[in-house]
Amino acid sequence: MKTNIQILTTTLILLTTGFTNIAQVWPKYYGFSNSYDYADDISESYDKGYLICGNIYNIGTNTTQSSWLIKTDINGDTLWEKIITNEQQFLRSLTIEQAKDGGLLLAGLSVIEENQSLPYIMKLNACGEKEWCKLFANVEGELPWVQAVKETSSGNIVLLVNQYGEIPEETMHLFKLNAFGEVLWKKSYCSGYVYPESAHPLGESVFITSENKYLISGNVYWENPWNPGGIKIIRPLFVMVDSIGSEEWILPFGLQDTIYGDAFEVIELENGNFIGAGSQWPDSGKDGLFIAFNNNGNTFDYNILDLTIVDPIYEDGIFINLKRNDTVFITGCGLGDLNQSLKGGELVFGNNIFEPDFTVFYHRYDQEAGAPYTMDKTTFNKILSNSTKQESGNWDIKLAKLNMQLEYDSLIPVPYTYDSLCTTPGLPQSGFISLDTCDIITGFDIPSPEEYYANLQKIPVKVYPNPAMKGQITFEFKNTKHHSNIELKCFGIYGEEVHKEKVYRHQGKSIVDISRWQKGMYIVVVYSGGLPVGRCKFVINH
Repeated sequence: MKTNIQILTTTLILLTTGFTNIAQVWPKYYGFSNSYDYADDISESYDKGYLICGNIYNIGTNTTQSSWLIKTDINGDTLWEKIITNEQQFLRSLTIEQAKDGGLLLAGLSVIEENQSLPYIMKLNACGEKEWCKLFANVEGELPWVQAVKETSSGNIVLLVNQYGEIPEETMHLFKLNAFGEVLWKKSYCSGYVYPESAHPLGESVFITSENKYLISGNVYWENPWNPGGIKIIRPLFVMVDSIGSEEWILPFGLQDTIYGDAFEVIELENGNFIGAGSQWPDSGKDGLFIAFNNNGNTFDYNILDLTIVDPIYEDGIFINLKRNDTVFITGCGLGDLNQSLKGGELVFGNNIFEPDFTVFYHRYDQEAGAPYTMDKTTFNKILSNSTKQESGNWDIKLAKLNMQLEYDSLIPVPYTYDSLCTTPGLPQSGFISLDTCDIITGFDIPSPEEYYANLQKIPVKVYPNPAMKGQITFEFKNTKHHSNIELKCFGIYGEEVHKEKVYRHQGKSIVDISRWQKGMYIVVVYSGGLPVGRCKFVINH
């Protein structure tokens, strides 16, 4: 076990709200009186503001929980907010993603009755208005949820869904949706039916690789290889999934080294290898864990970090988030001693994280920062530390922006234009959004991933009106965005060509004048790159 450490600089920042620097604006607090307000995720907006995925938990005779979406400017001041509710008055949003069209994706779980929930995903437009939302019914699991949401480069949506399916064999899934929320495919991973040594896999995060694959970090219960059929112990887990949903490999880490714990997040290096961050759970306390592996799922290095050498109070430590900035690594952590719950904090490491004498440049422990905790890095290389200030009977969301020395950032006086992609006058506005009108998906009549991608190679075409009279006829196409060099040709019953035109990528239909065409049957053929990829028939009756 590698635990030795050399600290070049140890900087402990004590957090207070009484800074005398008048340009100091951080931290920020968001909350209602006498309620438990907390945030599960944060994302930088396209306009350099921030999107906070929060929740409001009200305790009373009728305990309720609503989700709370907060949009702030670059200095953390609220621009607008949305309260999201459902009929049962209990839901939780766990993950948020800035969409490429300026809107956003919000996902989590919606409770429909006691001990039963539905995973949900909602798309808001650039004005903060609901475009669509979906809830996914599940006949097997009782409390499934969306753990993470990611938008692909093509505008599709990937959901990491836990507890959906048969328990304990198939509890970790990916759903892939198109931009309108329609399910393209879904599949379970690290299934107990495929790997009888495993049980109850759960995902913590999903990462889209440079090869447009999906790398899941999480945990799984796995039996010891020297004790087949014996007790299963929790292990860090990584799963690689290709772009059509097929499982390429799984990596339950530490089987030969009696390591058990969890993996929370990965980053990809320039050489195509990966580093995962998580936690090793010895008999007492927890230790930070780094794992290095290649794109074939083979581990080639790891380091278990005894954080008490950084500071004696860090008897417990887990690495929740992992980011990189030039030659340093930044981890968002849970830190603390064995006698209290973990508090949020950050560490900045040198690039020798797998050496016995690894380097910690800066570290920060925030006694005020309770769970849930998450961390992100902005485009300006600032760190967003998102946590919960917990007091008796009242919790508030706490957001701090830090520089790379883990000091509070200063006021940004440069004026920014926010929500510029919203062109509707008077919007965005604060308000309420209900999930009660969302589509509930009760079954999945969808093709397999292989069938889905085979269908993309075709261009289905239909004609209306059919039969047609004199005047115009409309040809409607699908999938043209996936093709190039597209042509449409019409042939008479004896094979003579009567019409030809170029069809462009993303074109959905074409209107043609048929007033001079002869009565009879015609065949329509669509070509892509010279090959026929779609056809249909129609009749003209004069």
